[in-house]
Amino acid sequence: MNLKQLQYFQAIAELEHYTQAAEKLYVGQSTLSHAIQELESELNVKLFTRKGRNVKLTKYGELFLPHVQKSLESLETGISILQEYNNPNSGTVTLSAFPSLAQFLPDIIVRYLSETNRVGVRFQFSQNTFYFIQEHLLSGKIDLAFATWIDDPRVEHIKLGTHPLVLLVPFGHRLARRESASLKELDQEPFINFDSTSQLHYQNREIFESLNINPTILVETPQDIVMYGLVAANQGVAITPYPLGGAPYNVKIIPISDNIPARDLYLMWCKDRYMPPAAEYFRDYIIRSGKVFDQFRARNGPSLV
Repeated sequence: MNLKQLQYFQAIAELEHYTQAAEKLYVGQSTLSHAIQELESELNVKLFTRKGRNVKLTKYGELFLPHVQKSLESLETGISILQEYNNPNSGTVTLSAFPSLAQFLPDIIVRYLSETNRVGVRFQFSQNTFYFIQEHLLSGKIDLAFATWIDDPRVEHIKLGTHPLVLLVPFGHRLARRESASLKELDQEPFINFDSTSQLHYQNREIFESLNINPTILVETPQDIVMYGLVAANQGVAITPYPLGGAPYNVKIIPISDNIPARDLYLMWCKDRYMPPAAEYFRDYIIRSGKVFDQFRARNGPSLV
């Protein structure tokens, strides 16, 4: 059984006429007849019966037809999706980024659509922590990643800019009036931290060890927005990437005076994996545009070092 036989069977069933079906399919009537004979022989049933110049489905043909129609419709849908997916002007781009970039990603997507007029392109955007983003990129679940550097020979990257880490404290906290603060002042301080799925969980631990401090970890979470809420509720302080949406309610953003590692952000992709044209065009647009994250910060917020 092959695809042509099923297409021929469906056309004859709809038109109830071999000659008309042959004309519709642009094949000879003998080719059509031979294909149906082979199909009937394989299934060991008669699918059609003659009725004058026309043909009618037998009870076996009536049972078989809905399944053939469903199979051919499903195949056509798959072909259409695949063609659309590979069209640079209407395909799909799958990407993932840190929750802390929730304001940046929509901005760069809108900028891309506006400047290229590829308004038919669809974006599938997920927010995740570092280790999930790394796994999804390497396994091919996403085309592009916006994150800190994934150190893997399969990954290519370009730098987008630097996302400063800042200290968040509630209003009324002893440090809230400061223009900047040292993390050394956080020894034994109630602290809201990122959980172990986040790269910053381990970076914060290294920072604490280097400064010889021991904050009291009260809550761990992968979500920046949860940290904002807990700090606002006076449950502790937190070190997070600078909130791109501005200071959360009842929270003071304080620059860190200590010399801590820079948090550089990159656009990354797997060099040996197939990338659909829509994703390639978006990636190349960002490459041409330079350090788009630094550009976003310059337009939308204070410049922190």
